[in-house]
Amino acid sequence: MNKRKTERQAMPLVFKALGLLLAGLFLLLGLLGLVLPIIPGILFLFLAAILLAKVSSRFDSLLNSNKEMRYWRRRWHTTNSLPLMQRVKLSFWVVAKAVVNGVEAAVNSLTGNRSKS
Repeated sequence: MNKRKTERQAMPLVFKALGLLLAGLFLLLGLLGLVLPIIPGILFLFLAAILLAKVSSRFDSLLNSNKEMRYWRRRWHTTNSLPLMQRVKLSFWVVAKAVVNGVEAAVNSLTGNRSKS
């Protein structure tokens, strides 16, 4: 039997519920981030997709059928070779860069609108 399927079957219901709750939270943040330039929406949508793939075998097969998601999931799994603290630092810097880019875009759009008036 496939190792992933046995891991998913052995996952307790509490962890599945927490995973779904956290994925829902990431999905909401991702959708909000698509509207607000300060929040990195794509990053949160990607994290929601990864969590849903851990919980649902159907969603996992759906992600594997998409070429782009296979590429990004492969990149995500290559970070498993890093120690935990390095992964945390890398995640922090990626989110910090996304927030800074969002704030910069918001400031640029505000200053651009004022100069036109």
